[in-house]
Amino acid sequence: MSKEEKIKVEVVIGPATVRVEAPPDKLEEAVRNAISALKTALPQLGSDLEKPVAKHEKPRRKPLPTCSGLLRGLIEEGWFDQPRTLSEVVQELAKRGYHYDSTAVSHSLLDLVRERALIREGAPRRYTYRRA
Repeated sequence: MSKEEKIKVEVVIGPATVRVEAPPDKLEEAVRNAISALKTALPQLGSDLEKPVAKHEKPRRKPLPTCSGLLRGLIEEGWFDQPRTLSEVVQELAKRGYHYDSTAVSHSLLDLVRERALIREGAPRRYTYRRA
């Protein structure tokens, strides 16, 4: 960068915006002078300068429920009071806006069977699941 080149910086403090243009070796001094001038012109900004600058964070989203968590909800609702097939479970989750692969649902159902929250009946590939 040659000495003739200048760096442009925009300083925003509260409602005030100042654009500073200075050579690299004078930039820090120019920014300090701009902030000092703002403090003098707008004394109410002085208190804003002492506060830490808050970073703009994205609002935190509620974590998505797990497949097992959704199935536990179906158990609590009484949806598993009648025997249900794997395909019925996958369809019910999809109706509620949760699209899981049938193998993921199958694994979660098996975990709930092992926890004794559900009972699995029937033969492989034709199991039905109901509340324990």
